Amino acid sequence: MENETDCGASCANLLRTKYRSSQSVLKEYGHWEKPSEIDAREKFVATHTHHNIFDYNAPLKDLKEFGEGVLLYFYLLKYTAYVFAVLAVFPALPLIVFNGLGGWYIKADVERTSLGNYGLLSFDGSSADLAAAANTTFGHSGRSATTEGAVTALFMSTANASSVRMAGMDKRQLLVAMSVMDLLGVLIFFAYCCYMLWFVRATANAADRNTTTIKDYSVRVGGLPPDTASAALRDYLQAKAGEGAEVVQVELCRKVHALLALVIEREAALDAGDSALAVLQRSAECYPKVPVDLEVDVLDAKFRRADLEDLIRQEQAAADKNQVVTAFVTFSTAECRYKAMEALPRSLMRQWRMPPADKFDNGGRGSAGQKPVALDVVPAPEPSDVQYENLEFTPGQRAARLVATHIAKYVVLLIGFLVVSLAPALRMGLNASGSDTTLAQCAAHCTYTDVTGNYVLSAANRVLYKGCDPVAGTGTLPNKLDCEDQKICYECFCRAALTSAQYGELLYCSRFSNVVAVSTGAQALAVLGIVIANTLIQYAIGWLTHLEKHHTRSREAVAKARGLFITQFINTAFSNLVANWYLPGPAAALPHWLKGYIFGGAYADTTPAWYTDVGRPIVISVFLNTVITHAKIGFWWWWRRYKLSSRYRCLTQEQLDASFEGHDFELALKFGQHLYLIFVVMTYSSSMPLLYLLAALHFATCFLSEKYELLKICKRPLTYSRDLAVYAAGTLPFACLWHLALGLWFYSLFGCGRSPIMAAAFKASLEASLENLKGLMSAASALTPAGVAARLTQSSSAHLFLGFLALAAALFVFFTLANWLALMRSLASLLGCIKDSGAAGEAEFSNTPEFAVAVRSQLLVGPATYSIHANPAYAHAFERMEQLHWEEKELEAKAAAMPEVFGDAAAGAASPGPAAALVRAFSRRSKARRTAAGRLRARKQATAAAAAGWEADGGAAGYGGGGYGAIAGNQVAPAPGPGAGFAAPVPFSIPGQGQGAVPTQAAAARGGGMPRQDPNLVLSFN
Repeated sequence: MENETDCGASCANLLRTKYRSSQSVLKEYGHWEKPSEIDAREKFVATHTHHNIFDYNAPLKDLKEFGEGVLLYFYLLKYTAYVFAVLAVFPALPLIVFNGLGGWYIKADVERTSLGNYGLLSFDGSSADLAAAANTTFGHSGRSATTEGAVTALFMSTANASSVRMAGMDKRQLLVAMSVMDLLGVLIFFAYCCYMLWFVRATANAADRNTTTIKDYSVRVGGLPPDTASAALRDYLQAKAGEGAEVVQVELCRKVHALLALVIEREAALDAGDSALAVLQRSAECYPKVPVDLEVDVLDAKFRRADLEDLIRQEQAAADKNQVVTAFVTFSTAECRYKAMEALPRSLMRQWRMPPADKFDNGGRGSAGQKPVALDVVPAPEPSDVQYENLEFTPGQRAARLVATHIAKYVVLLIGFLVVSLAPALRMGLNASGSDTTLAQCAAHCTYTDVTGNYVLSAANRVLYKGCDPVAGTGTLPNKLDCEDQKICYECFCRAALTSAQYGELLYCSRFSNVVAVSTGAQALAVLGIVIANTLIQYAIGWLTHLEKHHTRSREAVAKARGLFITQFINTAFSNLVANWYLPGPAAALPHWLKGYIFGGAYADTTPAWYTDVGRPIVISVFLNTVITHAKIGFWWWWRRYKLSSRYRCLTQEQLDASFEGHDFELALKFGQHLYLIFVVMTYSSSMPLLYLLAALHFATCFLSEKYELLKICKRPLTYSRDLAVYAAGTLPFACLWHLALGLWFYSLFGCGRSPIMAAAFKASLEASLENLKGLMSAASALTPAGVAARLTQSSSAHLFLGFLALAAALFVFFTLANWLALMRSLASLLGCIKDSGAAGEAEFSNTPEFAVAVRSQLLVGPATYSIHANPAYAHAFERMEQLHWEEKELEAKAAAMPEVFGDAAAGAASPGPAAALVRAFSRRSKARRTAAGRLRARKQATAAAAAGWEADGGAAGYGGGGYGAIAGNQVAPAPGPGAGFAAPVPFSIPGQGQGAVPTQAAAARGGGMPRQDPNLVLSFN
């Protein structure tokens, strides 16, 4: 019983919050120093100078100050806004008017501007009017694949029927004219794409001709042996460049990835330590006593910093001995650079066939001295563009990472697809609201769908079905006979009507009002699912791209923009499409738990109902994308002002500096998002021309708001090369292919005769070619080769089909011609017909001065060296980490004084020494936020200290000594006088910096707990 009482007291003491007197804390750690707002403003001016230099109305050409990447980005925004403004006037406005004249939809909504509202060519009126005129209904219930298949057949059946007149115009001829206008709109956009291809290259080349940088004289050398000597490499390249060639710089790049990772972690540890110290000091200034946990945070940060600095010193010592991974070599003239690249072939075959005498032997040293190697010499990027920490990753390693990240991207895309697929699953499943009735049962026994698929009940059935319902009615017929199978019809109709947003039936279907919530949720999820998935994709792609370890920032930015563009385009344009698609073949192959969620849609074609369930969410998501883009900029504007207004709360200089800082201008992210929006708009604008207007609004407003963001809110962006703009300009023409591919299918739903521009023989040949896909068509939907051939050659779509073929052929030739020419040149070089020019390309160095002249005359723009030590982004990685042995000893001594703070006397006696103190103080409190290496390092320090015979003296009476306040029962005792408990100071010397002394504490110090130290100890460091 006594043991249990002791254990309870011990546990209570362990859990009780321990305190120190504020006086002793301030005496040891000093008072809080208010961060300097002057320093913060100076740092702000250094990184945000452009806020005061550039006016918002500054012309675009002035943005070249931020690099050609930013300049070309804003030109792309401006010209894209122009072209979509033109397309919004023609063909969008006429198409919207003509679509609106159709009047197929009963209620007014976004889809009234779409092609789905055009209606049957043989009937002028709404779907309800057609149902009333036909006086017929189908015996099917619900918007199912069967119903939509019947609607498709109805629209296609007008091919041989006479066309009606709509607003004084023949409806079939007007449809053909509309498709021609759509084709003209594509040609306008394609002309813009061709202009941008020329403009981006011309602007970038002009900038290159007018600007001299170190990359005009430099090459990057790959395939080097790990022990490469700079002198040997210099002599080899000078010999290959020919007589008179001179190499002025050779920068060997070694493995530094681990070093830079440690430096980044050290910066975080320094910030955490400054913050913890400031919190401790301010708490001591404001309160009479402070929790010991605050001091533990300070010690934890110090130990963490000491661990990291020790590892950094080791890495710095080995940095000059690490393996060479690549080299940047600078020649005296651009001509020498060209000759060196011309002399060394890049093709693997040519390198393999090189005589050993022509290969690099590293001056006869190392492995290359025994077996010379062929070097891979390519043009060098700008020094500021190089990511030195990634240069050590070989092509094989990067390829493996690329495969892994692509798999992860597909998984992210699949997750987005599943999120988007929830909406049609909710809409299609009657069981979503707890019903046991199936669509098959409704189709077999109930009739409430008109000829166009709308949910309509006759007056007789309206009374009959409600009366037969066992809850809303009596469950029997008026003659008291059993309703039998018609008992479910009231439920079937109400669920189908309310799910399709026919809220006028809510009074009649009051028992199923909960279906309205499910229906509204499904409609909201169809839009929000796209937005949420795109947001998840945005963060995932950024992280995954970083793992690919690209060697240059521009290449990483292109990879990020490409990943964002492709995944968000697929998610927005096709996830909702596929989720609502009727695909019986793939659906049958799905596992049981996925059935009903994927490939179980109702649409095998673009019927009018398709625009309601699929088209409308796409239009709304495009508009929401614009709103969210501007909302982000508005948030950053507000956030920066909020930080400035609340900067009085900042405790450290880093926090105050951050309150002045703006956010990063992420160019890769913006390129990817704008590209995907262009492709989504072009993919569906043939049938939903309202997208042209939304795109014009998006790019016009983004140009204005993002220009303000760049010049007045964010920090100065990184300098990017032309790579992002070149990629975007080269991708844009393919949007025309998507537009034509879907446009011809949209317009071919309306039955028309064969186009006069299509020969009967061509149609027969096309049908024969499609026979090879017959099995795939039958598994996917009800398509047939004859039906597809008829749709591609009819008068409303034939010209779009020919345009698609012509454009695809033109793009294939344009984008592959250079590759074909390079392949033929390579084959001719292998056969010895021509000389291999390596990576030299065309010679353009006539106007480039010598490197020394460019440096002296200040014609050289940017850095004048590839040395990682001179690069501002990496200079901090090679700062000297002073090994303050006396500070480490003081930390270990303080930790050794703390066993009793984290337990009672019995616990301290059971596990005495600094080892137990460190484990309890640091591993227990902050294990989650310390790295594994840091925890092991701390444990090693503690174990070594314990092995050296350091022991904790005293009991549980107090913690401290020498200015500490003794703690007993959480009561703060008066602190001893200055210097109490300290023995003679320990002398130490620092070479070149004079003498000093470190105070030590006697073993029997007031309060106990401090270790003994040798008073004759002399500390020094080199």
